[in-house]
Amino acid sequence: MTTIEKLLILQERDRRIRDLARDTEQIPARKKLSEATLQQYKATAEASQSLLKHNATAIKAVELEVETQRQRIGKLRVQQNTVRTNDEYRAIEKEIAMVEKIIRTEEDKALALMEEAEGLRTNLAMQEQRVKEEQKTVDSDSHALEQRLAGIRDEIARLQTERAAMEKEIDADWLNRYTRIFKHLGDFALVPVEGGSCGGCHMKIPPHLIQDAKRSGTMTTCSYCGRLLYWRS
Repeated sequence: MTTIEKLLILQERDRRIRDLARDTEQIPARKKLSEATLQQYKATAEASQSLLKHNATAIKAVELEVETQRQRIGKLRVQQNTVRTNDEYRAIEKEIAMVEKIIRTEEDKALALMEEAEGLRTNLAMQEQRVKEEQKTVDSDSHALEQRLAGIRDEIARLQTERAAMEKEIDADWLNRYTRIFKHLGDFALVPVEGGSCGGCHMKIPPHLIQDAKRSGTMTTCSYCGRLLYWRS
């Protein structure tokens, strides 16, 4: 196997390691995206829970007001038994009627709040069920992503082991130059001559560089992008 062939295999490993490393960087973002919908559902459910609590507080306040007004009527009845004139009696009776009207208004309000509570409870139950279902989806996705991450790390470790073994078989000068170019460009360090052009930057290259690329023992470099060139027969 020639040095070029070894470097091409090494480059394939490096590109695969690079792609896998990018996948590992994207997994946290995927998990975050998966959890975003769940957080929205939870926020909606919490808002509905808050509305239901507010409704319950309002009902208690109305019930307290009704009880207060009933106690007021009781006191007026006691007072009515102590009056001496018909005018005073009628005045208290009129006040009692007004209080009873207040009670009816408050009772109507309580009824409306109770009906509203039914709707709020139904809506909350639906939202809580949605949260449970989304939580299952998130847990499943998270588990799958964790397994994917573990698999990627194992694959990277395997490729790095293979790479380390291959490095020992490649001429140090070629290896150092390849490594420097690959790290700098991040895609291809070694490219073929294609139709008289560099297979990396696609610029036309001088004829003497093409001839150099045909000689496998020569380290030929594109004068435009700096990539190593080889002749693909």
